[in-house]
Amino acid sequence: MSHNHHKTALFALIASFALVPAGLVLAATPQVETFTLVSGAEMGPGGRPYFTAGNGHHGFFGRGGAIDGQPNPTLRVKQGDTVKIILLDLDQRGQPARLAIPDLNLATPVLSQNGENATLTFIADRAGAFGYTGQIAFGGEHNHQHMVGEIVVEPR
Repeated sequence: MSHNHHKTALFALIASFALVPAGLVLAATPQVETFTLVSGAEMGPGGRPYFTAGNGHHGFFGRGGAIDGQPNPTLRVKQGDTVKIILLDLDQRGQPARLAIPDLNLATPVLSQNGENATLTFIADRAGAFGYTGQIAFGGEHNHQHMVGEIVVEPR
């Protein structure tokens, strides 16, 4: 083997030790995933949000990123990620809003004024699908039963 071939082989060996582990470390690094869910709209024709009464069932609507405009979006994260879910109440009729993740024993306080917000923050420490809901009791009845979605935690 010539001197140049030795240099090339040595460089390739060093590069493989330096680059491969670095790529694995970057891929496994937990992230902070932030989602915004808007409450206070009804799902109307075509799944569009309507902020006036009489257009359909209440729902959460995604705001920003991959969930923008989606009714009751599925929130996808990786195991180990820190998850922040912001609930933004834009209900102009004064109906209360709440976000709960029963399987994780998490819930926002009840929001009752247009423009209020609350944030749930947790570490997605186990893989699986976890339902979220906006169902609360007001006026003597359970309402907002259509405000449901899923958080999917994929194994890292």
